[in-house]
Order: sequence, then structure tokens, then C-alpha cells
Amino acid sequence: MSSKNPWETSDDEDPWKKSNSTGTFPFDVIDNLKKRMNKMGGGGNQKIPSRNFLIYVLGGLAILYLASGFYQVQHNERGVVLRFGRWVRTVGPGLQYILPSPLESVILQQVTNVNQIDVGSFFNSQQEESLMLTGDSNLANISFSVLWKIKEDGVEDYLFNAKSPDVTVRAVAESVMREIVGQALFSFVQTEGRAEIQQKVLENLQALMNEYKMGIEILRVELQRVEPPASVIDSFRDVERAQAEQQSEKNKAEAYDRDTRARTRGIVAETINSGEAQKRAIVEIARGEVARFLSAYSQYQLAPDVVSKRLYIDTMRDIYKSVNKIIIDDKVNAVSYLPLTEIAKNKIPSQKETAQ
Repeated sequence: MSSKNPWETSDDEDPWKKSNSTGTFPFDVIDNLKKRMNKMGGGGNQKIPSRNFLIYVLGGLAILYLASGFYQVQHNERGVVLRFGRWVRTVGPGLQYILPSPLESVILQQVTNVNQIDVGSFFNSQQEESLMLTGDSNLANISFSVLWKIKEDGVEDYLFNAKSPDVTVRAVAESVMREIVGQALFSFVQTEGRAEIQQKVLENLQALMNEYKMGIEILRVELQRVEPPASVIDSFRDVERAQAEQQSEKNKAEAYDRDTRARTRGIVAETINSGEAQKRAIVEIARGEVARFLSAYSQYQLAPDVVSKRLYIDTMRDIYKSVNKIIIDDKVNAVSYLPLTEIAKNKIPSQKETAQ
């Protein structure tokens, strides 16, 4: 039996040297590393055992392999983790870890970017997509934009439930717009109905995105252009001018109606107020007559003859005050006719007037 240490063999007897005689990997690399480590240890006769050194190298490689699973997710991203190509979880921003490749992989998807799709754009070569039929059987040239982004909790749906999300959103948005426009009048879509049309399209489009599980949130729908096709735009403008004139005449008629109604209400109010004033005056006169009668009646009860004669005199005065009077002396058989009526018309001056 040899007394030599098997790990202190000469270069000729070193089994690693013999194995590395052809210079194949990884023996040449391990041998070079071992020599360098021996030199760094002081250059003495003590050497690092090749088997332990191989374990150290493999352990270091294993640590590096496991450490390669760490990755960073930015604040505007979500990480979709796949295990052998199948989704297992979605992670948020921060330092994350997955099993190293090929066990797991990660897809980093931005979720804060706002995407825009233009349908019926002037620069789009497919102009037929902008031609839509309205509810009153008019052709309308309509262009609009759809703004959308990926839902923070729907990244995996966006990645795996649709092959081309942009194409799907465009097709569904065009279909929904055609349906809504087909139920409205052209003038309504072009003028006061724009906001209502946009809101309806947004709601219906979002409902379909949720039904298809696209992981997409519709932010806004904006109508860009609503006008008739170029071939009929002159005729359409003539119709618009006629409608504007009709509306102008209608406004004038409504203004005249309001003015007439206001003046009529004023006349009615004036008549009612006059009648109320006359009513109050008659009532007050009647109350005065009643009060005077009651006063006379109380005096009549005290002196009937005196009051009766006074009432007779007052009554006769009231009767003869407003009639023509002719006085004839019945003691004379024939008298000259006196034109008393003419004398009454010509007022005889009083003593004061004569003195003046």
C-alpha cells in the first residue's frame, strides 16, 4: 500500500489532469480556478481539494440561478406570472420573485397608458366605415374616437382573452355607434344629441367589454364629425337653410303670441280691478244709504209728521231738480207764455256776480 496522500499526487498521477488531457469543458475551467485559488492561498504546498471546490462552484451557481428570479415591477406596470406558460397570478408594483426560468416567467404590462382608436378618420383609407344610416333614413358621415386603457385588475384578461384587443375594440365600437345612430334623427345627432349619443355608446361599449372579459376600461367616446356625405352636402345645406327660416318664423310667431297674451292678460287684469273698484264703491254707497235710512228711521220714530214732510220735500227736490219746469198761475185765465226753459239754460247771474 502506498503511503502517499491520494490528494497530493504529482501532476502525472493527478486524475483531474488525466481527465483534462484533451482540454475539454468543464475540467479545464475547474483546474484553472483551482490553481488560481491555490496561488491566492500563499503559494505553499497545501492545495484545495478538487471535489470540495467543485461543490463550492456548483453551490455558487445554484445561488445565482435562484437569485435570477428577482425582478422589479414599476408603479405603472403589473406583472403577469406564468408557470410553464400558464397564468398563475398577477402582481403589483415593487420587488417581486418568481421561480427561475424555465419554471416561471413574467410579462410586464403597462396599465396607465391611455390608448386612442379613431373610427371614420379623415386619414383612414376605409371611408365606408364612417357612413352610417340614421333613424330618419339619412346617410351621415360620422367619425369618432374611443379612449381606453387596461384595467388594473384585468391584465390577464387583456393578454389572454383576445388576440388583437385594438381590432376588437374598433369593431365593437363601430357596431355600437351604428346601432345608436340608427335610432336617432340626423339633426339630433348633429346638434343637441351629441352628448347623449356619446354617453350611450360609452355605456354599451363598456358593457360588451365586460361581457367579453377583455380587461379594458372605456374612458371616453368623442364624436369628431357629423355631416352628410359630400355628394348631397349642397342639398342638405339648402334644407338646413329652409329649416332655419322655418324656425325663425316660428320664433317670431311665438314672440307675437307671448306679446298678445301678455297684453290680453293686462287688459283682463285692468277690467277685473275696475270691476272690483266699482263693486267696492257700490257697496260703500249702499252702506251709506242704509246708514242714512236707519238714521232717518230713528228720527221718524221720534217725530213722524216732521220727518215725513222733510222726506217729501227732499224727494220732490230731487225729482224737479233735473226736469224742465213751467210755472202757470192758475188765478189768471190768460198769461203770457214765459220761456222758462230758455231762462233756465241762461243762468241768471247772482248778486255777487252782478256786483263784480
